[in-house]
Amino acid sequence: MKFSTRQDIEAPAAYVFDQLTDFDGLERQAMRRGIEVRRKNPVQSRGVGAAWVVQAPFRGKLRDVDAHVSEFDCPNSLVADAKSGGLDMTLDVELVPLSPQRTRVTLGYEVRPQTLSARILVQSVKFAKASLQRRFDRRVGAYCKSISERFEAQARG
Repeated sequence: MKFSTRQDIEAPAAYVFDQLTDFDGLERQAMRRGIEVRRKNPVQSRGVGAAWVVQAPFRGKLRDVDAHVSEFDCPNSLVADAKSGGLDMTLDVELVPLSPQRTRVTLGYEVRPQTLSARILVQSVKFAKASLQRRFDRRVGAYCKSISERFEAQARG
């Protein structure tokens, strides 16, 4: 099952990429939402090999997620892979500069079941795919808007 969205951000591609790969900030945001995040290596660099162990609630149960960055092409793309139970997940982010001050972000999130129980879980989620896609679009759109607003505030002074 795959979710994808495309958003335009009023900021240069390098700035957008820096914001999307601000792992310290993303970790803090996750922790504020009640998600436990632990780096596999406390002094990991920002790039390929950065990895985390995450505990996140999903369907009323805490799930362990093992995530790592598998591709890192600054400022063009980022791919992160994760495993949880019988699910393999991939987050794919591509940035295309539309102008010096505008960037198009294409974000895709794919979930692939590897076990029978995971297939049943994904099948049950497929019934709500339309509403989940809308929620995905809204959340990514809000995050992209916040990046635009931070850039605008920084540019003003």
